[in-house]
Amino acid sequence: MTTAPSPPLPPVPSEAAYEHVGRQAWIILWAAFLSFLFLLIGTPLAINYALHNATLPQPTEVESLRGITLIYTRDSEAPMPVVNQVGLRAGDVIRTDENARANITFYDREMGGESLALLQLRSSSELIFNQARTPRFGLSALPDRIDLKLAQGRARITAAPAGARPLHITVETLHGVVRMQGGDDIAIAVNNEVTEVIVRGGGAEVEAMNRIVILGNGRRATIALGEPPSHPLHAAINLVRDGNFQQPLGAAWTPEALVTAANPENVVIGAVSIIDSSDRKAAYFQREGNDGLHSETSLVQQIDADVLDFDSLILRMDVLLLSQNLPGCGQLSSECPLMARIDFIDATGNPRHWVHGFYLQDPVQNWPIENAEKIPSFVWFEYESPDLLQSPSLPRPQKITSIRIYASGHDYRSQVSGVGLIAR
Repeated sequence: MTTAPSPPLPPVPSEAAYEHVGRQAWIILWAAFLSFLFLLIGTPLAINYALHNATLPQPTEVESLRGITLIYTRDSEAPMPVVNQVGLRAGDVIRTDENARANITFYDREMGGESLALLQLRSSSELIFNQARTPRFGLSALPDRIDLKLAQGRARITAAPAGARPLHITVETLHGVVRMQGGDDIAIAVNNEVTEVIVRGGGAEVEAMNRIVILGNGRRATIALGEPPSHPLHAAINLVRDGNFQQPLGAAWTPEALVTAANPENVVIGAVSIIDSSDRKAAYFQREGNDGLHSETSLVQQIDADVLDFDSLILRMDVLLLSQNLPGCGQLSSECPLMARIDFIDATGNPRHWVHGFYLQDPVQNWPIENAEKIPSFVWFEYESPDLLQSPSLPRPQKITSIRIYASGHDYRSQVSGVGLIAR
């Protein structure tokens, strides 16, 4: 009787195999332990990070006050006109035309929709809305943040007083960065060459080229392209260039002259020149035609300055009258031997002007004198106008377009120096 052979026994694992299995077991155990530690420590840290750093967008709306305001969004190539109020999203670009004004209101989500800050965007401006965010949870110590970029134009930003949570507003321009906080009130103007920052209330921080300048109330600073900010300057600005006539005519001032005559041949045209007068440079207006013809001899300067963000605007100049042959300021009070005219656009977009004259001779009886005053001859007379932004009889200027200094009448000799249109 034969028996079947027994099956071969399985090979006995070697000692190395046992060590390999042991290592795998330890790896699994350590991985599980580390995962446990990660969850044990990381979960509270992640929750804590979220509680202190998670944010939500703040409601933000733009409202068109007049003119055409457009919004360019990331989702559409075609701009959307602003009608009444429109909500903004991060990345939107707001542009105003040459006659437009728009308000952008940043609301406080935590305070039931109260205004957190107001930005007044002026005409011919472009603003990029980067973000407006607030912490999601009350445990967070982060501030409310508003980040903007003013690519061109002018804007005034008024922040509500700081509440339980601080407010940080950052405005980037072509030339630097402007920072403000709750309770601050600033005006920013940007063109290709320079950024100008004026503090109307509170303060601001201006940074460019690794230099930071702190501005207090009533101060301003400029940032030229590729340069650090200027030192703090007084907020008063002279809108007139070369008011002391140090440059040749044609640089800042454009001379003009006219004579009303049926036959212009052989007519004497008035002249204006820069002369040394006593201790100063002065513009000298003269005409001696002895022909009884109406004439005007002028110096004109384009200003094109927005004055909505200023509280005061005053014209200052020194006037010297030498002679005139037309009594008073003529039959219509429009022909004084020296006059100043400021052309402007009012708050409704309409062109307006303000004028003031000076004369030597008393007027003929029944000839009116309006917007003019009599001054002594051969004496420099220091003139300061009323505040043109606070006048009860003058519509409030929005934009100063030009200033014109001129002599009007028949024959005259007069001088002017120290011309300044001071905005504060």
